[in-house]
Amino acid sequence: MSQATKTSWIKPAATVSTRKPVLKLYNTLTHSKVEFVPQRDDQVTWYSCGPTVYNVSHMGHARNYVTIDINRRILQDYFHYNVKFVQNVTDIDDKIIVKARQEYLFAQFTKDLQGQVTESLIRKAKQGLLQYVAENLPDFKGDVLAEFKAWTQTLNLDELKISKPKVPMHVKACNAAVDAINGNADYSLFIANTKDVIMPVLDVELGSTVTNPAIFRNCAAYWERMFDSDMHKLNVLPPTVITRVSEYIPDIVAFVFKIVDNGFGYVTKDGSVYFNTVKFDNDSEHSYARNQPWSKHDMALIEDGEGSLSLDHPESKINPSDFALWKASKQGEPSWKSPWGQGRPGWHIECSVMASDVFGEHLDIHSGGIDLAFPHHDNECAQSEAHFGCKQWVSYFLHTGHLHIQGQKMSKSLKNFITIEQALNKYSSRELRLCFALVQWNNPLDFKDSLLAEARGVESSLTKFFQKVRALNADNESKLQSGELISKRYGSLEKQVMKEIDECRNKVEEALCDNLATPLAIRALTDLVTQCNNYIKEVGTEMRVDLLVHVVKYLTKMLGIFGFEVREDEMGWKEGSEDFSNERGVESIAMPYVKVLAQFRDLVRQTAIDKGDYKILIAACDKVRDRDLLKLNVAIDDRSGKESSLVKFVSDKEKTEMFEQQEEKAKQAEEAQKRKLQQKKANEVKERARLEKAGIDPKEMYKDEIGCGKYSDWDGDGIPTKDKEGEELSKSARKKLIKKWKQQAKLYGSL
Repeated sequence: MSQATKTSWIKPAATVSTRKPVLKLYNTLTHSKVEFVPQRDDQVTWYSCGPTVYNVSHMGHARNYVTIDINRRILQDYFHYNVKFVQNVTDIDDKIIVKARQEYLFAQFTKDLQGQVTESLIRKAKQGLLQYVAENLPDFKGDVLAEFKAWTQTLNLDELKISKPKVPMHVKACNAAVDAINGNADYSLFIANTKDVIMPVLDVELGSTVTNPAIFRNCAAYWERMFDSDMHKLNVLPPTVITRVSEYIPDIVAFVFKIVDNGFGYVTKDGSVYFNTVKFDNDSEHSYARNQPWSKHDMALIEDGEGSLSLDHPESKINPSDFALWKASKQGEPSWKSPWGQGRPGWHIECSVMASDVFGEHLDIHSGGIDLAFPHHDNECAQSEAHFGCKQWVSYFLHTGHLHIQGQKMSKSLKNFITIEQALNKYSSRELRLCFALVQWNNPLDFKDSLLAEARGVESSLTKFFQKVRALNADNESKLQSGELISKRYGSLEKQVMKEIDECRNKVEEALCDNLATPLAIRALTDLVTQCNNYIKEVGTEMRVDLLVHVVKYLTKMLGIFGFEVREDEMGWKEGSEDFSNERGVESIAMPYVKVLAQFRDLVRQTAIDKGDYKILIAACDKVRDRDLLKLNVAIDDRSGKESSLVKFVSDKEKTEMFEQQEEKAKQAEEAQKRKLQQKKANEVKERARLEKAGIDPKEMYKDEIGCGKYSDWDGDGIPTKDKEGEELSKSARKKLIKKWKQQAKLYGSL
């Protein structure tokens, strides 16, 4: 190579001031944050416990599934893992059986009543009420119809909500039934108030006669459809694979058979199969209840996990903590063939079988609500590890925290829940997702006014920033199209914003690596918005709009990763179907026309201001802005100097808020005007009093009727020297009188 063509290259030396953070997750198995390491590079196998479909989905479900959805999206869209996400549908369960059976029997019972409160209906309600009280409120002794309501008034229900949370629910059901039976309720109200006490009686009497499998299948299928609809409304990604228990019966039988064959399961006389927890826990290769070892002997949790239909043969268990792998079916329950007789799966076995069918003998992540940690997830681990002969079936258990409403835990079993449908009638899907994202995913969440206010504050800040930058960008493009040359050079303010963008990115990275801490990440994003708003105020007309567009696109990308619906142009989130700036392109189509009107208004308004005293024209311009255009979802921001106004398209919700703000501003202006008039009148009264007082000669001011009653002697200027008793006044008293005399003399002289 000749000297003329010789080149040199110096390899850059990497300078890393700080170690890049690694992703750590809070793992219930370790009760600490540990580094996330999937089994196969960027492949993540994830099983999430799905719904038991027997009733409406509530806000507790929303918190769990939306939170898991946010975590899943972060792993696949931010950390770029290839996530295979499996979620089950439990369509065979004690709760489903009871729900389907009781609803069916109640419908059959009321079908022949022909809308009448008959004697047979009243008798059945009384029978049900007595049995309901005896079973659920055994502390009550007395005549239920005559004395129950008075007894409930002696209870501290607020305290019982904590110590015995089901008692207030039972009290409410019984009080409703007492009112219906004792009152003159019409048929619809009578049925509504007595249904809870009548259904259990019907189930005891006739439950064994319900043999049609379609009754159970149709109940589960209906509520599964309702759950899917709710998840769609909440913008929860559908699972990669959905599994149903009813479609896995042969697999479950084979799975249980191997557990028995491996020595960790045993068959009872009735044909049920139980898992031997003590034998498993004592095995040198295994340990039981690693998620919550302190709960392994909690019989209340164990019995709740077994189900209400499976607790009548405790003597058949070897150990109290043993749980059912396969349940012998009784009359009135669905059943399938097995080597041990007709039966149905236990609750815990279903997830082990379905997850293993898709992923094999190991999962990277298993998720669900914290209430599933024991016994459900601990039992899943035990039976799976017993089946496969492995030490660790799941690497990471991610449990979402409980949801409370104004401090009280929600539960379908307590009937104190707010349904997802009810919540979405009051709050938007975005508001709910923001509330969930603003609380650490594994912490309890109290859905209260302060959290909602915080979420709405974040939403408002981001929305206004997006609208402002879109409007600035449209204004910028209009200038470019008109041939105006806009400077591209970045000054110190722009360089500071660039630095703040980098700092924000680093904070978001650190937050998400630290257990997917979305609250900290969102705080970093909103801080960046604040800094950009400060830049807009400070820079004035020399603004670099392309820099702000860059910020908006970064924010939009992150919000999209968190599961918020965003615009296709990457310029903020969607404002909803009612928004005039939605994805149909209305904003881009309408902008040139609105811009012409805005520019005409600018000319009229500025001319009126420059010429002075053109109040009618200015008022007309304000009307166009504040009423006419806003009704069409167009907001105009007037800017200082000769800058053209800023045109923004707003949603119906924001339009309403802006009208409300205008009304509040007008109300405040009216009140200020009233105060001004009142002050003017007060000043006039004060001035009249001053003028009246100014007409009094200072020599006579202490000699009126009052003065004659207080003093007995005066000097040549009319200033008192002695009190009414003839005693000389003190120096301090005389000093005060002289001061007032001088003030009056000055006032008198001003006439």
